[in-house]
Amino acid sequence: MPQPRKSYAENRKEVYKFWLGFLEKTALVVVTVAILPHVIGQLDYTPSVFALLLSFILILAMIMAYLSRRLWYLHKDREVKND
Repeated sequence: MPQPRKSYAENRKEVYKFWLGFLEKTALVVVTVAILPHVIGQLDYTPSVFALLLSFILILAMIMAYLSRRLWYLHKDREVKND
């Protein structure tokens, strides 16, 4: 039996969820691999590299906030009945 088609809004919702999850995982990896060792003193970065890493995290956070807002206010299209 064929699966029912998803509406355009549901497809957009899935795409937003995918990218939001991808960016969250990327931010988590950068924080645990680069930022946290610098904070606890295991690695010693130059200030320019540390500023670059922090700006990367801030850019990811802004993109995640934008995607979260788009996902939150996503309108649901009307359901189309297939006879």
